[in-house]
Amino acid sequence: MTEAELGLEPLPVGEDEFRLIADSAPVAVWVTRLDRTRSFVNRAYVEFLGVSYDEALRFDWRTIIHPEDAAQIVQQSIAGEASLETFDLEGRYRNVKGEWRWLHSTSSPRRDAQGRHIGFIGVAHDITEAKEAELSLREREAQLSAFINQSTAGFSQVDMAGRFTLVNDRFCEIAGWSRDELMEMGMLDITHPDDRGANAPLFERAVREGTPYAHEKRYIRKDGGIVWVNNSVSVIRRADGQPFGVLAVTLDVTRRRAAEAQLRKSEESLRLAIESAGMAAWELDLETMQGEWSPNRFDLLGMERRTGSRGSFDEWLERVHFEDREMVRAAAQNCFDTGTPYTIEYRVSRADDGQERWLQSHGSRIDYEDRRPSRFVGISFDITYRKRAEAELRESEARFRTIFEQANDFLITTTLDQKITSVNPAVLAALGYAEDEVIGASIGDFMDPDQLALSMEAFNQKMREGGSTRLTVTVRARDGRPLIWEINSQLTTDAEGKPTALHAIGRDMTEAKRAETHLRLLVDELNHRVKNTLAIVQGIAQQTFKAGTDPTAARAAFEGRLAALSEAHNLLTREHWGAVSMAQIIGDAVAPHGGDAGCFELEGPDLPILPKTAITLALAIHELATNAVKHGALSRPEGRVAIRWARTGDHPARLSLLWEERGGPKVAVPARRGFGTRMIERGLAAEFGGAVKIDFRPEGLVCTVDAPLPEGAE
Repeated sequence: MTEAELGLEPLPVGEDEFRLIADSAPVAVWVTRLDRTRSFVNRAYVEFLGVSYDEALRFDWRTIIHPEDAAQIVQQSIAGEASLETFDLEGRYRNVKGEWRWLHSTSSPRRDAQGRHIGFIGVAHDITEAKEAELSLREREAQLSAFINQSTAGFSQVDMAGRFTLVNDRFCEIAGWSRDELMEMGMLDITHPDDRGANAPLFERAVREGTPYAHEKRYIRKDGGIVWVNNSVSVIRRADGQPFGVLAVTLDVTRRRAAEAQLRKSEESLRLAIESAGMAAWELDLETMQGEWSPNRFDLLGMERRTGSRGSFDEWLERVHFEDREMVRAAAQNCFDTGTPYTIEYRVSRADDGQERWLQSHGSRIDYEDRRPSRFVGISFDITYRKRAEAELRESEARFRTIFEQANDFLITTTLDQKITSVNPAVLAALGYAEDEVIGASIGDFMDPDQLALSMEAFNQKMREGGSTRLTVTVRARDGRPLIWEINSQLTTDAEGKPTALHAIGRDMTEAKRAETHLRLLVDELNHRVKNTLAIVQGIAQQTFKAGTDPTAARAAFEGRLAALSEAHNLLTREHWGAVSMAQIIGDAVAPHGGDAGCFELEGPDLPILPKTAITLALAIHELATNAVKHGALSRPEGRVAIRWARTGDHPARLSLLWEERGGPKVAVPARRGFGTRMIERGLAAEFGGAVKIDFRPEGLVCTVDAPLPEGAE
């Protein structure tokens, strides 16, 4: 078998130029032989693997396919190669960084000049971003030059009839005939039959009018081979100006013509790969600002395709949305002037329907080492769907951010090792910390050890069983205040269901818990007060309704005492069983006995006293007032009672209370102490923890209290 049949043919002339084009493309490009070995890979291919060029040629691409995609991709690859048709592959591959990237590859069959299948040429582009064709081919290198590897020229001379009269050795080498053989032949005799029709009129015109010309044609060599030549032809004249022959300078361009054919085939393969990826290529002559466009570039801009596929810079700029036009113009002009490549995203208005589309474009200036002028190459592709998806994502994120920042509840996310990754403003306001003091901290920094243990128990439960948990924990604010939070949390997972983080929603239950605790205390206090009140009533009843007591008088006394007890309870209820005013207790107790008629003189500071003390004081004042109405100063219109109290001393503070009657009948010391007197002397003394004395002076009863200041009256 020949080398061509094995697919091992040498690289054609112009392969270096193809290499430049392929190495400049931002997509992986490779060429394979029939035995599936690679004869060429471009720079992007090598960089993706992170190996040397030689290692890349031998690299087994199957080793970097994602395990879930491997079987399908290998099967499709084998089937595609067997079909000898262009085929596509799509899947995930691991690059040199260890990242899984989605690649879309297109492989097209490669054939030699005789049409025999000699392998495949392929390209792959990264479609990781929503699997859309977003890669770009950065540029297409300079067109292949017209003459490649030019050899030394051959010279030949023919007479006016076209018969050879003179040839040099190089011409003989090119034409494949000896000098003697050529001297017996004419130029058309060695010209390929298919080229004689075009050659003869040019020669005849040169003979007739002396017009020089240049053309390319094929010579048929003696061995039957074909050689392509470029002939520069001019008429030879004698000194008198008469033509006597025609001179041709001949260059062998066979290799160049073959290379051009191969390059056209390679360029077509590359063009198909580019268009299949949704990319549109274009170039500009920076002197004329016009150049060739790929057919799909016209489609991209909504313009009709043209014969010759040429377009201008101004035509492109005219399609750019007016709000983006200046930015686009500046980026392109900077590239033209400085050679700085650009990558821009902008909107265009299609020429056919005015539809607005988003494009991404890449452009580069190509500078040659020789004196050829620089030119510009670029590619563009449609990213409208990606832009719309991004806009929807931003809108969704904005909605979430609004909810996140304005929520009254606490929103918290953490890593699996309990490091805080985000909190909303409500958390910061409750704890009293700045955001940078919270982010990165551990949740244990804001909890006592026992509360952290509760939180970790719930976390471990979620790790074992999944789902969500709800618990109530106490956290510490910056100022040390305990805050009671009810927290509902659950794990977030990746696409494979593996836990990646924790999301929690909390609510401040501090006030609710305080209210609940206060309510329990109130209920307990109420139970205690009811028991105490019943005990007081029981005691009053037992003392009031003793044997031998007049029932009518006992009933009146009992009702009065209950009324005094009721008034004291009313005041305590209004104050929610908290500390009450001593002045208010005394005033309410004497009101039914002439307190509003000016019979009493009340003087003293408004000291707060606790409920139990207030009830005892109210009953004592009631007993004193009742006795004054029945037997003492208030039994006469001119009688008066003075009640004075004061805070005395400082360490410790004491209470001095005086009940003094005057203007009543003469007072005698009673033969026995009644319930009222005993309750005042014993009950009030016991409650105040001091001394209570009742003095039955002739001019009026005097009761004095000297005791430590009652609790709550500080």
